[in-house]
Amino acid sequence: MLKVDVYVARGVCRVVLNGELDMETVAQLQEVVGKREEHKLEVDLSGVSFVDSTGLKCLLDINNDWQQKGGQILILKPQPDVSEVMQLVGLERLLTQNSVPAEEER
Repeated sequence: MLKVDVYVARGVCRVVLNGELDMETVAQLQEVVGKREEHKLEVDLSGVSFVDSTGLKCLLDINNDWQQKGGQILILKPQPDVSEVMQLVGLERLLTQNSVPAEEER
């Protein structure tokens, strides 16, 4: 199960995920992100407890699509286990990440 919350402020869309990002839930994230038109997208992974290869590919696809539209994407606060998986597959080099908690950013 994946809960997706969307917040928009000052032209920035923040998508906050809670749950697991896997083959059963990626379509839900893709649908939500596909409807967004803001220039900057932030994907908050602080509530994601598990990500599989399908979830990682989804993040990479979203990143590529967003960049093709001239937008910016930022991955926020991945949990240690999720961050480790991203590092193991080299995804941290392709996705811009920020470990600052969202509450401190605003």
